[in-house]
Amino acid sequence: MRATELAQRLSREVEEVVRILLPNGKRARQEWEVGSVSGEAGESLKVHLSGDKAGVWSDFSTGQTGDLIGLWMAVRNLSLFEACKEAMDHLGIVEQRIENPRPAYRQPDRQGVHRLSQAHADWLTQVRKIPQETITAFRLASRDTNGGNALMFPYLRNGELIAAKYRAAPEKKFWAEGNTEPCLFGWQAMPPQARSVILCEGELDALAYHAYGLNALSVPFGGGGKGKQQWVENEFDRLALFDAIFLSMDMDKAGQEATVDLVQRLGAERCRIVSLPKKDANECLIEGVPREAMIAAMREAKTMDPSELHRASDYENEIVAQFTEGTNYGMELPWKKTWEFIRLRLGEVSVWAGVNGHGKSEVVGHVTGYEISRGTRACVASMEFKPARWLKRMFRQLCGRADPPEQFIRYVSRWTNERLWVFEAVGTAKASKILEVFRYAAKRYGIELFVIDNLAKCGFGEDDYNAQKNFVDDLTDFAKEFNVHVVLVHHMKKGESEEKPNGKMGVKGTGAITDMVDTVIEVWRNKKKEKKVEQLRAEAAKHGSQAEIPVETLEDPDAILFCHKQRNGEQEPTIALWFDRDSHQYLSKHDYRARPIVEFSASAVRDVA
Repeated sequence: MRATELAQRLSREVEEVVRILLPNGKRARQEWEVGSVSGEAGESLKVHLSGDKAGVWSDFSTGQTGDLIGLWMAVRNLSLFEACKEAMDHLGIVEQRIENPRPAYRQPDRQGVHRLSQAHADWLTQVRKIPQETITAFRLASRDTNGGNALMFPYLRNGELIAAKYRAAPEKKFWAEGNTEPCLFGWQAMPPQARSVILCEGELDALAYHAYGLNALSVPFGGGGKGKQQWVENEFDRLALFDAIFLSMDMDKAGQEATVDLVQRLGAERCRIVSLPKKDANECLIEGVPREAMIAAMREAKTMDPSELHRASDYENEIVAQFTEGTNYGMELPWKKTWEFIRLRLGEVSVWAGVNGHGKSEVVGHVTGYEISRGTRACVASMEFKPARWLKRMFRQLCGRADPPEQFIRYVSRWTNERLWVFEAVGTAKASKILEVFRYAAKRYGIELFVIDNLAKCGFGEDDYNAQKNFVDDLTDFAKEFNVHVVLVHHMKKGESEEKPNGKMGVKGTGAITDMVDTVIEVWRNKKKEKKVEQLRAEAAKHGSQAEIPVETLEDPDAILFCHKQRNGEQEPTIALWFDRDSHQYLSKHDYRARPIVEFSASAVRDVA
């Protein structure tokens, strides 16, 4: 929750707040009067108690002014983060979130680190025009390395060294400490009361902005899309409180990709796009661009156009791709024979339906495991079982066997750490809560595949068709807004026999469900074959022998996926699959054998020993 939003919430009970913060004040008509933020009796500081300005305060002796969060900081001498935390506690606001275990980051090596060398100080001040007070504020240092003496940019947070980058100045050669937490550079120079911040593309740009008297932080890995901006999940909470975030990225393709990604994840309503008179802030400083011009650039920073409004030419690359790639784009299913016919595309919703007991959850679990093995981040909301229970089945699929050893299980668990998230809500989860958590997960962790198992557990009645329709409508909007794919597991109506597939019209609930989604897949289990095989085995057991299953029976598929709809595909294929009972994997041919999706080696055993 942003500081401004908290201030607005506090303004609804402004008189109670000022009596807590400034108990020595007094009410004078529609204002609360007190001597100063120190709280002594007087009339210099006034707080509006009603109307549109409720919560706005001014100290006429010092010129200070602001909202109730600003007053909370000033009276109690707190940082923005601390004041917002206390205000949330006062308001009884409890944040809802999902958390994954954090990776075990290491702290940078301090060996060879010493005070900034004279050569580095001269290069910074004379070549890069960085003033000494900025160098001191950012606590720049030097470090002796095998290659000589390097300029060190320390990534500090609350005085703790989190990460470090180096430059062989004046050479343009950079490197960073490995396996450290991806985070922003410059918190050590950020005023604790700051309500806005500039995000720029390099450490020298953050220094240059500071030299101009502006608050800036640098991203750790430069421009680029989601892979380069995964630091967001580690800094999300600290950035969440800022009212305005100015994005000052380079104007090249990588910088623009970063801008689009950051606007989506940090909130379009508070992001402003900065256009500088030179390539970047440090070049502005070197070329002597005056402070007034930099202030003007902040004032003239623009929001991004509404996501719904585009020029047709904005889609040029996608149009070309439509002709050159056809419909073969998006997430592949685990079976190579399907790749030319069906994909799970970003920005779409697919329904995977089936009669109870026909394996739709197992199939979706296999698909999810395959996708995360290819680098896709996924979040699964399985409301029918506790997480450990359905994860056990998925781990069998990932391991490719029924009884993996403990070391393999632990290895796979750690392998999923940056790939798979769990929405834990056994029973019935409210649809609004699912979407709230999914939006958070998409913003903070860059998750692209979301699974809901199943629609009947999303908090509305079986016959509440309007609620079902509205929820699926919201899912399609969510998928498009965040460019993700949503898999929705759903039940089929009971037909005249389980031995026949039901077709698209057999999907339970309102017909609007299949109308609104992009893809509809029916998962059908071949019960007739199962009964025949069981009869043959039972008959053979009577005679103490092994059953000989005819080849034509073995070649009969165990399950079939019927694609009843694929809005952005050329075909609606029928996919035959064979089930492996040990691994719970579905195979492309009857004579194929299950293989582990996650490879497990001798070195992996040592890693988890």
